[in-house]
Amino acid sequence: MKFNNTIVGIFLCCCISALQASEVQIAAAANLRYVLPALVVAFKQQTGHHINVSYAASGTLTTQIQHGAPYEVFFSADPSYILRISDEELSEGEFINFARAQIVLFSSTQSSLSLDADFMGLKLALDRGELNKVAIANPIHAPYGQAAQNLLEQAGIWQKIQSHLLIAENASQALQFALSSQVDAGFVPYSYMLQPQISSQGRYIKLNETLPQQAVLIRGASPVARQFLAFIQTEPAKAIFRMQGFIVEDKAS
Repeated sequence: MKFNNTIVGIFLCCCISALQASEVQIAAAANLRYVLPALVVAFKQQTGHHINVSYAASGTLTTQIQHGAPYEVFFSADPSYILRISDEELSEGEFINFARAQIVLFSSTQSSLSLDADFMGLKLALDRGELNKVAIANPIHAPYGQAAQNLLEQAGIWQKIQSHLLIAENASQALQFALSSQVDAGFVPYSYMLQPQISSQGRYIKLNETLPQQAVLIRGASPVARQFLAFIQTEPAKAIFRMQGFIVEDKAS
């Protein structure tokens, strides 16, 4: 059976266009909301490939992957979630440590709470009965909530502050809550504070806690997904992470 060359050419062009139009699906912790867009743009300029990113708490994304969500790369703000994916044989290849994230205590311009790394302002407000609400991401599935809980436990006020906590789904929602006039403060990613539209709405104190950031390929990931994960480890990508408030080791470290 003979085929018209024109028809074959059209068919091949359509197939190639379909492949080029496909998007790589990435699952990313909410704290990467302001850094991944720049990385996606840089990757597209370099390779022509497009990356589609879904943001949520790391624990939420883990559950989605366990239930078959079609992600190809998972960026987690807590290594334990990468380990869960690996233990269930849902990932492939080695995970990468691409950065360490920082956390801050943020208060909007409407709050009079005194901010300090030792939480003396929080303790004083608690003792005086003057504390309204403090926003944190849900410690059950959100690494920033877990970090906030650890810090409050170390300060000896975790139990005492329970009735004042406003639990958010993830770090992004914790910031939304913290901007409310009814909320005195919130534990949020430092990278958010480097966004002028956010920093102009309040003040913050950087806290002595960092969160290891890891990424891994999900089983069945495409070659483009592998290429993106490799790109994340390049020096230009590391420079973008640093600009957005993440701690990244130098190549020689």
